[in-house]
Amino acid sequence: MLDQNKENQLNNWLEESVQNNRIPFGEISISKKNKDIYKYKIYTQDEKYKNNKLYRIHSLTKPITSLVSLIVLEKNNINVKEPISTFIPEFKKGKVLIDEELININTPITFEHLLTHTSGLTYGFNRSNQAILRGNTEVDNIYREKGILERIRNSSYTSSDFINDLTSLPLAYQPGTRWNYGLSSDLLGVLLELICKQSLDEICKNELFIPLEMNDTYFPSVNLKNLIPTFKLSLPSGFKLINETDQIKREHKFLSGGGGMISTPQDYIKFCNYILDPKVSLINDNTLSKMKNNQLKHEMEYLTDKLNFYDFTFAGPGTGFSYGFATIENPNIVPQKTPKSVLSWAGAANTIVWIDQINKIVFTFFTQLIPFGYQNYKKELHEILYSDIN
Repeated sequence: MLDQNKENQLNNWLEESVQNNRIPFGEISISKKNKDIYKYKIYTQDEKYKNNKLYRIHSLTKPITSLVSLIVLEKNNINVKEPISTFIPEFKKGKVLIDEELININTPITFEHLLTHTSGLTYGFNRSNQAILRGNTEVDNIYREKGILERIRNSSYTSSDFINDLTSLPLAYQPGTRWNYGLSSDLLGVLLELICKQSLDEICKNELFIPLEMNDTYFPSVNLKNLIPTFKLSLPSGFKLINETDQIKREHKFLSGGGGMISTPQDYIKFCNYILDPKVSLINDNTLSKMKNNQLKHEMEYLTDKLNFYDFTFAGPGTGFSYGFATIENPNIVPQKTPKSVLSWAGAANTIVWIDQINKIVFTFFTQLIPFGYQNYKKELHEILYSDIN
């Protein structure tokens, strides 16, 4: 069981966070050695949603797409260092925009680059020096002009449209040279569809969700029940429910491997426990180890330039990146108290997960609040769980 003092602190943190309008509601679940040791949920919003259990997990879709990609690549004897132009020839002509000049790529984008977010792709977030997710490169500006994020959200948008869009845009960096948050996982999803000749939802279901009994994780469709609505910050009064986020209004042709899934904390803990200590044989141990250990050849201090990503509890000095998760490489210089080798990621509506490989713990904190990073919930929760670390 969880230490009583830590249990009390987590209870108090969740209660006070709701009471003080730091979150609209919240749910914390912890497992240790694959056994549940803590669960607490507070929901004080509209009563009709009190028993709903499905969350939009946004970018927590990415690690799932990574694992499914590794399963599919291994089954099809495709090396992670295989250029993606083998399947999408248009990427052979890739260009990088540097100081307003288009130059040829030095090395082709590989599956490994997509798995580690070193492909050179970006997102086109709004230009900002305040937000955690920033779009301050030259290429981000081109993505914005193209309206790439808006196009992806259109229900008629297809995987073919996505390929056409990405192959017409330059890269922000030479492949393999820099971690840069972007559309890499979405491109992985499209590649899986090309390799398997199936839709991404069918691939994920057959390769992962059925074997791990993740019955509440999938790409949502119209008439979905049980979806928890998303709230947005509305200071000083608290939070405002975003209309129609408790339902799926239209079927989407493009299934986002970077952010399109729904899930529950219970299902996501099953997924994380597979990473931590697999009880089902899906891929070989050596392949799985690439999801558990840093795969970058370079330090991430460069993220201090604030061009693309600015939350050092996830990515920055002292961290690395595996095939799907941020990794703690130097606990002494990250902002939060933490052991080494912790894996973590999060979703845009503040669904936060980490895997403590040393203590065999999986920790999930789920809410549905936009924007991401309104408060540094991850740092605060680490301070509680690891209060005994000097």
